[in-house]
Amino acid sequence: MKRIVIHVFILLLLSIAATAYGEDQRPRNAGGSSSPFIGNWALKLPNGAAGWLTLSQPDGKWHGELWTVGGGKRLSNIAADGATLKFTRRHRVGDPEYVGGPQTDKPVNTNYTATVKDDIIKLVMHRPLADGKSQDVAFSGKRTPPLPPKPDLSKIKFGKPINLFNGRNLDGWMLTNPEQINGWKAINGELVNTTDKLDFSAFSRYGNLRTKQTFYDFNLKIEFRVPPGGNSGIYLRGVYEAQVLDRDSRMQGIQGVGAIFGRIKPTENAGKLSGEWNTYDITLVDRHATVILNGKKVIDNQPIPGCTNGALFADETIPGPLYLQGDHTAVSYRNIVLTPIVKQRHPKIAVMETAFKKRADATSFKDAKEAGYNAMQMHSGVPAGFAKKPIDPKSSLDIATDPSVLKSWQAASKEHGVKIISLCAGSLNKCQIWARDREAAMRITKQTIDACHMLDVNIMLFPFFGPSNFQESDEAFKGVADFMKDLLPYAKAKNVVIGIEAPVTTVRVMALLKKLNYPVHLKVYYDTGNLYKKEDIYETIRKYGKDHFCEVHIKASDSAVIGKGNIDLAKLAQALDAAEYNQWLVYEANRNGRDPVANRKGIEMIYSLRKSGK
Repeated sequence: MKRIVIHVFILLLLSIAATAYGEDQRPRNAGGSSSPFIGNWALKLPNGAAGWLTLSQPDGKWHGELWTVGGGKRLSNIAADGATLKFTRRHRVGDPEYVGGPQTDKPVNTNYTATVKDDIIKLVMHRPLADGKSQDVAFSGKRTPPLPPKPDLSKIKFGKPINLFNGRNLDGWMLTNPEQINGWKAINGELVNTTDKLDFSAFSRYGNLRTKQTFYDFNLKIEFRVPPGGNSGIYLRGVYEAQVLDRDSRMQGIQGVGAIFGRIKPTENAGKLSGEWNTYDITLVDRHATVILNGKKVIDNQPIPGCTNGALFADETIPGPLYLQGDHTAVSYRNIVLTPIVKQRHPKIAVMETAFKKRADATSFKDAKEAGYNAMQMHSGVPAGFAKKPIDPKSSLDIATDPSVLKSWQAASKEHGVKIISLCAGSLNKCQIWARDREAAMRITKQTIDACHMLDVNIMLFPFFGPSNFQESDEAFKGVADFMKDLLPYAKAKNVVIGIEAPVTTVRVMALLKKLNYPVHLKVYYDTGNLYKKEDIYETIRKYGKDHFCEVHIKASDSAVIGKGNIDLAKLAQALDAAEYNQWLVYEANRNGRDPVANRKGIEMIYSLRKSGK
């Protein structure tokens, strides 16, 4: 059953209902209008605890439920007033007596307010104090993404099995809360939890045990044994609990053995008597569970509507550990073997917008889709009058001065299913960024970074063909280094990586990165078509691709079609594999090759030659 280490302010958060909604699948109320509050929310409290909230209007009236420990608790007095939603929840708010313990004092009605912007929800708990006043406690969360479609288990590929318990000690394991008592020991090949606690209450001074490793999707085989009245749980990825009880426990059905606790009911009770060993064979793929208990399939590839209470965190989209409940009663485990599922990656192939002879043009998304691409690098545009010399230092991009431009991109991206992977500030090719045009270049670069941030794009490409070429001049090299040093704090604050073009040799760019101490937000975007005559591109990719490349651009070389020129696609595929490169390959047109369809097929050939499938 449940537990969790919530102390200080109540663990509140996000119940995920049987259907999870994405931005374009937001539910509507009985009147047909959509409220931004409707949906399922995964939150994180100030103390780091996780929780789940669901809000709906199925009959035109507000309904809400907050999951903390145990089952979901209904909310009352829910009302939306413009951009603010208010509700009341009855619970204890006193400080816990010990770390990881329950809130104290009598339950009281506690009011909350919430606001939503896009897919982020911000809440304030107005915590009642003894003197009649209240303390505002802020926390936030995000909308839970839609459930993926049911996976085809016949196509699943498995990696190498991992024996998580060596039978001798607790190597590879740790408590979820180091402040609690560790009752776990390795005894005769068994992982045994000893505690004098006999009830099913959700709190204890005894701790839960988790793996140090984290996992995403996998198959788990594990045996368990509970004493009479025993209760534990196996948390898959740290968020979904497979219930651990004996056959005749007072907890049955959706809370019984074989269940994903509180979420999926097993088709039958296939458990054994207390004191006997049970065997779980569980497969978790794309938030769907298949559970075989003692040789009987009791859950068959069913969607998990949301995290189980007691989860370590609220985000279902990230890897997590396997953790075993020790805060309920005594329990024993053995033969714990996890086999990761190897994800089949779809080729990450994108097209540069200029392949369609367009810049900052929303119609490019339609072109990309028709050419078979689902991702594109956009051009950030060229300021009016930019060809004049000297360049006006107050030059501005349309994406910065006209909000409708980015909105049109977002609409077209959604309509055609073409993702924006990066923005290229192509107008920088006209600037001498380290001298006469420094102010204009800095302004344009920051405007492009701002656009990246607004579009939720984390790569901005910085081209270096033109007056800023820093390959040979030490003065230009120092000027570019100083420019980047001034720019990087801004990029970091916006969480945008600057990808520098290598116009002549990669060695010179790497010298720049070294001078700046290899900043996290400064990488290389590598163009095979520009460099194959100037350096060994295969060796360069092997040497620098893993740690320093944010994109690799592919041009047709001495030919109109990739693969028919002088670049050896097999050697290129081998180099990408050796570098463990798993970012985008971007088709960039040149004067000879402007056939997006034929060149897409050339890049697909590179993927087909890669052994890693990345």
